Amino acid sequence: MICKSCGNRMRKLDRRNEMAELNDDATEGQMADYFAAEASGDNDAWNLGIVQYECRRCKYILETQSDELMSYDRLIHGWHDKAKDQDDPFSSFVFEYLSFIAHLKHNLYFKATSDREAIQNLKQDGRLAEAYLDRIRSEHGLREAWESLIRELASRPLHNSSYDLENPEIDKWWNCTESRYEDYQDRAKGAVHDLADWSNMVEFWYAVRNNLFHGGKDPDVKRDEFLVSNAFLTIRRLMDIEFQT
Repeated sequence: MICKSCGNRMRKLDRRNEMAELNDDATEGQMADYFAAEASGDNDAWNLGIVQYECRRCKYILETQSDELMSYDRLIHGWHDKAKDQDDPFSSFVFEYLSFIAHLKHNLYFKATSDREAIQNLKQDGRLAEAYLDRIRSEHGLREAWESLIRELASRPLHNSSYDLENPEIDKWWNCTESRYEDYQDRAKGAVHDLADWSNMVEFWYAVRNNLFHGGKDPDVKRDEFLVSNAFLTIRRLMDIEFQT
């Protein structure tokens, strides 16, 4: 959504369904339908979909209204289901990542205006961090996957090849939880440091996504297959938590 006043891109503040107000001249039948919908919690024909935007430059708030908001849940669950049916880990990770990032941006952090902003929001999400780290402690396979990744990345940190395939560099966002990466450079970058390093676990998924989507991962290279296979396994467990499976 572009601000008509200054041309700046507006950010989404809220996305919700509400019941429309009952008109003063409503008939008895309409009133009965309205109160029945209100009591059941199903807005039905009285539904009003509201999306709220803000221009941070003008401090202008805009609300759009529609009869029904589009639900992305079918796509998100569909990608998650499709991921497990693929014959190779590269395809599986692609579908799982699509489910993951759509869930972040449309269900959890809809104020985020970019994938990077959504990723940083996830790093700061105490609820998901606690649930995921608890799953690592309780599930041997998940814990073993992260232990293998920790050892591999300690010996060979993960570089970002999405900008330059011939000269990959380690991304600046490792060890960074907030929006300013300059304040988080006291630890080695490109690695997950331990089984409680939630922030860099999230960064690992995003780094693998960048390299894979931009051609920096080769299915015939064993290390690439190892990284992508474990990226799929570990990110899928996060989505399983969200879907409670």
